[in-house]
Amino acid sequence: MYSIGKLAKMSHVSIRTLRYYNEIGLLLPAHRNEAGHRFYSDEDISKLHYILMLKDLEFPLETIMQFLSNREFDLYGVLSMRKKMILAEQEELKKRESAVNTLLAIVETQEVADWETIFNTFNAFPADESLLKVLWEKHFTEEEQRILNGFSSPEENREGEKIWLDLAQEVRENLHKGPTSPEAQSLAKRWMELVDEMYQGNAELAQKVWKLNKEREPHLRFFIFEQEIITFIDQAIRHYFEARESKL
Repeated sequence: MYSIGKLAKMSHVSIRTLRYYNEIGLLLPAHRNEAGHRFYSDEDISKLHYILMLKDLEFPLETIMQFLSNREFDLYGVLSMRKKMILAEQEELKKRESAVNTLLAIVETQEVADWETIFNTFNAFPADESLLKVLWEKHFTEEEQRILNGFSSPEENREGEKIWLDLAQEVRENLHKGPTSPEAQSLAKRWMELVDEMYQGNAELAQKVWKLNKEREPHLRFFIFEQEIITFIDQAIRHYFEARESKL
C-alpha cells in the first residue's frame, strides 16, 4: 500500500491533484486507516497511470471518468478519433513550418525586413488545399493549372526560391537608379528570362500571375512582391521593349 505522499512522489502528481481526483470519484484510494489517511494499491497506481496517459492525450476528466466507469464505452473509437485529430494537427504544423521557412528565407536576404511584404507573403499561403484549388479554377485554365502544379513548393525548391529572392533583392538595391538605367535594363532582361523558364514560355499565364501580384491576391504557394518592385520591373520591361523596337 502507498500513502498519498508516496504516490505523489512516485507519479510526479501533486497531492492536491490526487485529492481532487478523490473528491470527484476519479481515483478513490483502496484503503483508509482509522485516522482517515489514504492508501493506494498497485491497482490504483495502474489506474492513475491510465488516467495520466489519457489526460496527456488531452481528454477531459469527464470523458476519462466515462472510460473508467462504463465498460461498454467505445474507447477504441474515441482513441481513433483522437489519433485523427493529432495527425491533422501535425499536418497543420507542417504547413505553418513551411510558411515560416519561406519567411526566414526572405528575411535572410534583406538587410532590413519589409514587414508589409512579409505579412503579405504569409497570407499568400492558403492553408487549405481546397481553397487553393478554388482560387486556381477561378483564374487559370486546366493547362495553366498543370504548369502551376509543376512548381515545387518553396521548401522543396530552395535553390529556385533563392534565385528569385536574390533577384528581387538586387531590384530593391537599384530602385533609386530608375527603370531606364543600364542596371535596371539588365535586371529586366534577367527577370523576363526567369519568368519565361518558370512558365514554360506561356506568356499569357505569366501575365495572369503578374496581374494577380498587382492585385495582391493569394494565388500561389510563392511569395508576392512589394509594390515598388512591381512598378519598377513594369517600367523597366516597358522601356526594354521600346528600346528594342526603336532599333528595328
